[in-house]
Amino acid sequence: MAAPGDCRVLVLHDRPEDFRDALAARFPGLTIDYATNGEAVPAALERVRPQAIFSIKQPNFPPAEHRPAVDFPTVEWFQVGGSGYEHIQPWDGERLTVTNCAGVLAPFQAETCIAAILMLNGGFPRYLDQQRRAEWRQHFFRPLAGQTLAVVGLGQIGGRVAAHAKALGMRVLGLRRSGVPHPAVDALYPPEALHQVLGEADVVSLHLRLDEATRHTIDREALDCMKPGALLVNTARGPVVDEAAVIAALEEGRLGGAYLDVFETEPLPADSPLWGLKNVILTPHVADAVPDWTVRFADFFADNLERWLAGVPLENQVEG
Repeated sequence: MAAPGDCRVLVLHDRPEDFRDALAARFPGLTIDYATNGEAVPAALERVRPQAIFSIKQPNFPPAEHRPAVDFPTVEWFQVGGSGYEHIQPWDGERLTVTNCAGVLAPFQAETCIAAILMLNGGFPRYLDQQRRAEWRQHFFRPLAGQTLAVVGLGQIGGRVAAHAKALGMRVLGLRRSGVPHPAVDALYPPEALHQVLGEADVVSLHLRLDEATRHTIDREALDCMKPGALLVNTARGPVVDEAAVIAALEEGRLGGAYLDVFETEPLPADSPLWGLKNVILTPHVADAVPDWTVRFADFFADNLERWLAGVPLENQVEG
C-alpha cells in the first residue's frame, strides 16, 4: 500500500469523461491514468505501474481485455466496476486484493425484477401482442398476494427483490449458501434444496454469481420440478440457465412466461427462438441501467480508495 502522494491508479474504462474530473478533484495529489481500450492496456500498465486498478467492462472494452491488469506485478488492489468478477478469476490472493461494487445498483435491478414479475403475472406480453393486432380481448390474472416467490441467491439484489415481493403480499422462499436469515424471507433453504423450493414457487427469480457451481442451475431437471405455468426471471448471468431447456419449456407451455435480461451469448443472436416467443420479455442486459451507473461505481471506488489510502479495510472484498 502506497502513501497518498506515491499512489498510482489506472482506470480501465472506455468513457473517462464520465467521472475523470470528479476523481481528479477528490484526489488532487494522486496520479490517475486511463486506458480506454484493450490495445492501450499493456502500455498503460508499463507506463503507470499502478498499485490500484478501477475496471469497468463494456461491450467496447470487453472482460478479457481487463485481465492483464490482474496479473501485473505492481497491482495490489483491483476494484471491479460491477458485482460479477468471474472474468478476472483466478488471481494471486497473496498479492492482490479484489473488491466489487455489489449493492451499488441493487435497488434499480430489484425494481426491474418486480416490474417484470408484475408484467408477466398480469399478462402484459399477451396484451401487447393483441395491441399490435388491434384485438380487444380480456383476460383474468391471479393476484400476486398469496403467490410464492423463490429467490435463488439472497444477496444484495435478491434481498431487495424479496422485500418488495413481501410488500406485495407474496410468500417468499430464499436459497442462500451462508444460511444468514433475511427479514423478508418466510423460509430459508440451502442451495441443495433447490428442486424442493422450485416445486413450491409460482415465480422464480435468479440472483446467482456465475461460477462452475452455478452454471446451468436451471436445467431441464430443475424446470421439470417447477409448477406448470410458473414464471422465471433471470437478471443474473445468462449461463446460470440452460437456455435451450428454457426455450423448450416456454414453447411447450411448461413455463408460463419468462423475463430474461441476460443470455448465454450476448448480444442474443438474431436467430434465437426467444425473439419470437409471445410469453417472454427480453431486454439487452440493462436491468440496472440507470443513466449515471458508471458515476455510482466511481463514487464507490473513490470511497474505497480513501479507505485504502488510510490503511483501513476495504468494502466488498471478495475471494478468488
